[in-house]
Amino acid sequence: MTMIKCIRIGFGKIARIHEDQLKKHGVQTVGVVEVSQERLKEIEDSGLRPFSALLDAVACKPDFYDICTPGHARVEVLRALCSLDSQANILIEKPICDFQDIQAIRAILHNHAGKVVVNENYASSHVTAAVRDALASRDITPARLIVESTKHRGVDYLRGRFLDSKLGALGYEGSHLLAIIGEFGSGYEIDELLDSDIDSIELSIEESASGAGIPVRSGDHQPKKLFSHQGGAFMQYRAKNGCTVDLYTSMSGLIGFPCPPYAYPGQKIPQSDVNTRFRILRVDGHDGAGVPHQIVGFYEPIAGLDRSQGQLLVYKDWALEEQSAAFEDNTMSQHLLRAVQHFGRLKSNPYSVERALADVIRLHEWSQFGWYDMEDSDEILGREDIAEARLNDARRFTLRPG
Repeated sequence: MTMIKCIRIGFGKIARIHEDQLKKHGVQTVGVVEVSQERLKEIEDSGLRPFSALLDAVACKPDFYDICTPGHARVEVLRALCSLDSQANILIEKPICDFQDIQAIRAILHNHAGKVVVNENYASSHVTAAVRDALASRDITPARLIVESTKHRGVDYLRGRFLDSKLGALGYEGSHLLAIIGEFGSGYEIDELLDSDIDSIELSIEESASGAGIPVRSGDHQPKKLFSHQGGAFMQYRAKNGCTVDLYTSMSGLIGFPCPPYAYPGQKIPQSDVNTRFRILRVDGHDGAGVPHQIVGFYEPIAGLDRSQGQLLVYKDWALEEQSAAFEDNTMSQHLLRAVQHFGRLKSNPYSVERALADVIRLHEWSQFGWYDMEDSDEILGREDIAEARLNDARRFTLRPG
């Protein structure tokens, strides 16, 4: 078997995840390009070859390059790489760029002869595929698609992580939500926006002896309040095919579309809980006989299951009818494999540059008019009547057969 060779650019957290996962797919990392002297030493200590200059790395003629630099650096890295190797196959992390860099990306890649794949791992989820298969096997026509990704990231905010002053919560989860919807086809693209809300979050903190903010657990003194511009985001729109699409993410732990047995009406992930996530794809529709169904795919991590396992639940008229066994859904590994196969001309591109740029444009457009007064993040996202309607729907679920 021919070894596939890659050069990685950047050596942060995501780069090390890529190394572990790509190795499973027969990829050998020839070396890693870094500008940080400290990380160059870490690369050498890890057994990989360090490169302080991209030109030296290009001379190795790898099968593809894996760009894992921070978002703000990706445009210039891409520009330099394409100028040195016009045939380069490139894997690049999402989001591919900021909104203001879209034209630069298009200009850089206009005459580029190599293949470029964006690493949007949720486009390769087995959970999404399982939901689509369940719809097809039961002849269910979707009337509503719901995607939610919720976690309390208060502790992360206080450490300066996952902050996006331009897109708020959409800056971290937005591209994942769009990637999942995109797997259903062009008919589910937006036709008319029905509701939008991007809110802030109020965090409770106290000052440690060092002056660093830490979450309040207990104590007699009064906590300080901090507003983080990242509380949550909710977009509801009518798709081109008439289906209603709800995209929901709360980074303050407020679960919007609870589905038993993993979440119940009114449930909220507390700030102290840094492990729990609620990530679902739910499709509501009717079968050929007109019977309503709710098909719910749960993305990892799921409480009680292994870290990379997903699950599918089928509700018939809100009563649980079928629950699948847990199945493997390592989206990162699955997407990286599809990228490698595309570079080897075995499969189509799992996430093209134009699809990724369309995501950047959409999220930017939504961010321009989604900001509210930032006073209701810990209570609701979106209009009160829509929030109440989704809560009433959640109360209809039952784990007892109909």
